[in-house]
Amino acid sequence: MDEMRQRLLNLISASYGTQAECSKALGWPRQRLNKLICGTKEPDVSELFVLAKVLHSDVGTVADIFLLYWSPNGQLSA
Repeated sequence: MDEMRQRLLNLISASYGTQAECSKALGWPRQRLNKLICGTKEPDVSELFVLAKVLHSDVGTVADIFLLYWSPNGQLSA
């Protein structure tokens, strides 16, 4: 969880500096972004695509961040 959170925060800070600025760019309430960052909400495919676009990253990179936390049976992505 900590690694997922840190990788996501690094992408956010590189592009926007704060979660509030990033959530504004996403058009989401800050709480929605915070739930993804904290791991209390699993992102759906559309959220992954929007996050990737706003964070100036490819969707595979963003999906890989979440796979570290959400993969079944504790399997980590390669």
